[in-house]
Amino acid sequence: MGLLLASNVALWIKLDGCYSTLSELIREKGKIIEKQVDMTEIKEEIVHTVEDFMNNLHVPTGIDHAWGAVSQMAMLWAQKRFGGLPGMIPPPEEQQI
Repeated sequence: MGLLLASNVALWIKLDGCYSTLSELIREKGKIIEKQVDMTEIKEEIVHTVEDFMNNLHVPTGIDHAWGAVSQMAMLWAQKRFGGLPGMIPPPEEQQI
């Protein structure tokens, strides 16, 4: 109980400090000079992220296909159990011809 109280007090102090800092920033809003956006830096970040993603790709294995089949069966079960999204075509057994 004491540990819970101490952690709540520490959290309260931290949040109070954040609140006062944020309030000060809002008051001095006109004095803040925004940093210009460097498009080359953003482009390099995007290229790096795409390269990382492409390097981590691999050919699907049998276990990948097995998990895909399991997820498909789970999705079908959930749609039957909870119903589909509004506007979806109902399953064949529920369609009226």
